[in-house]
Amino acid sequence: MSIRTVVLIAAAVAFLAPAVPGQNPPSEQITIPLSLPGQPGTLIVPHGRGSVIVTGYDGAAVIVKASPAGPAGGDADQGARGLAWVATGETRLSAMEDGNTVTVITNSASKTIDLRILVPRRFNLKLSVKDNGRIEVDGVTGEMEINNLNGSVRLDRVTGAALVNTVDGDIVCRFDRIPPGLPLAFTSVYGKIDVTFPSDADLTIRMKTDQGSIFSDFDIAVGPRKSLSEPAEKAGGRRVTLEDWTSGRIGKGGNDVRLQSYEGNIYIRKSKAGRP
Repeated sequence: MSIRTVVLIAAAVAFLAPAVPGQNPPSEQITIPLSLPGQPGTLIVPHGRGSVIVTGYDGAAVIVKASPAGPAGGDADQGARGLAWVATGETRLSAMEDGNTVTVITNSASKTIDLRILVPRRFNLKLSVKDNGRIEVDGVTGEMEINNLNGSVRLDRVTGAALVNTVDGDIVCRFDRIPPGLPLAFTSVYGKIDVTFPSDADLTIRMKTDQGSIFSDFDIAVGPRKSLSEPAEKAGGRRVTLEDWTSGRIGKGGNDVRLQSYEGNIYIRKSKAGRP
């Protein structure tokens, strides 16, 4: 399989017109054709600073739009007082496609760059952001691995397996469908977790929050917590405690779902009519 590489070095295309106050930085866009149009693919985005927003659409290519943040306002640079910012097109954006796997790379380690990406509706996602941005996904079916270190994650109208992690950010997810056998896991250190499942879902849930509470409008059949036995190192003998996790069943039980927040609440919602 040949590798198609689409590279746009936006710095090579100078935007030398001076910006007026409040002008947005220039955006850059590339379109990546797929080797196997009509078949599922995978999008990989290891992003530094900025948001990543992915939307499913009825198309056969991946379209990436990159928008850099403008210069810091206020008194960040005293030397720039009285001068207009010159938008020089400093975004570096590249994408590599191989067998319907598309990897998007920017210079977001040193600059804040927001990405808006269109993908065919059946697409797997592997997205990560380190700082100063959120991750949003809308209308996509596939396996999703989402990590955001210092921002929120929001999934809307999605179907498929999901592994979602944040440190300092909330997680909000709404599922259209959950195919049987696919795992779901949501973990946040300081944020809340708010998930909405189809009203007829059959799920086996393990949930835990150290400093928050858990709420649901499902009729969850909560089981007794298991006892754990371990050696008592200094005192000798053995220590028996109850496990921290609470297990429950929605419907007949089925897909394994794990929800864990250290400081936030957990909300498990039932989808309402007309709102997945």
